[in-house]
Amino acid sequence: MKGVPLILSAVLLGAIAQVVLKRGMQIYGEVSAGGVWGQLIPILKVPQVLIGFLLYGLSSVLWIAVVSNVDLSLAYPMVSVAYVVVFLASWLLLGEQISPLRTTGLAVIVTGVIIISRS
Repeated sequence: MKGVPLILSAVLLGAIAQVVLKRGMQIYGEVSAGGVWGQLIPILKVPQVLIGFLLYGLSSVLWIAVVSNVDLSLAYPMVSVAYVVVFLASWLLLGEQISPLRTTGLAVIVTGVIIISRS
């Protein structure tokens, strides 16, 4: 399929960025939505947070190539692959508990992506 490796590269980088950012914020600590602006500079000094943002930037650059070459109606649903990566990484790397209901929801998402990708 034309463009799928590029789509997956962009999506995987974005998913990895999520996990790295989460790890960075575990190191930094909790921040409220209202308080994030006042703490932004110290937050950005946590290497994992900065790396997470850089990965997002790289993912965005690749996404520009995706949307210039692939139908958005095919490419954008493939972003759901990130749900699978983040789901598994959250469990394996961050030690998060995964409920059966979340697993069922993820299976529904994956089924939908498979159906879209075959159209």
